[in-house]
Amino acid sequence: MAALIYEFLFDVYQLIDAEREHNLWLPDEDGVLREAFDHRYMSCWEWSTSVLEEVGATKPLYLPTMSKAIRRDTNGITQGPYSYPAMTLDECDVADFSEFETFDNYCYAMFTFYQLIGQTSGLSGEVNLATQSLQFLEDVASKDDTFLIEGTDCVKFKIDRFEEKVMTRWHEMDLRVFRRKDRV
Repeated sequence: MAALIYEFLFDVYQLIDAEREHNLWLPDEDGVLREAFDHRYMSCWEWSTSVLEEVGATKPLYLPTMSKAIRRDTNGITQGPYSYPAMTLDECDVADFSEFETFDNYCYAMFTFYQLIGQTSGLSGEVNLATQSLQFLEDVASKDDTFLIEGTDCVKFKIDRFEEKVMTRWHEMDLRVFRRKDRV
């Protein structure tokens, strides 16, 4: 779980950097201006942001006209499109996310990661390694049987295994929410 969370946060940092000249700076909960990540209501980034907010890796930001009372919809998705990293990648790398280690959370995170790959790679089921962290190959792909590693430059989803392992449970889930074990 921690490795997927790291990949989501890595993606946020990459997108903030790539959009730097267009990013908004919004006040956080203490009035400090933060460079905002904007998920643009695109599902792959909405869902990954919901994971990052739940684990405390990012925090929501609001435009002055947005109500702070609006938090999440029934799927746990943040209502506003803006957030900021609340931890560095180094902090995320050593953080203990064991309280989120459930099979349902794994399925939520893998479904989200699959969406993200589909949105960012432009290749059918192939992971664009240029958009992933240097840790991805060792910490995610080599440890999960839903991936096929065809060398250091090619990783693909094993679609049959992904469907069997992740999507079977995904379709069975009554509530698709990423949450702590004690809130299950």
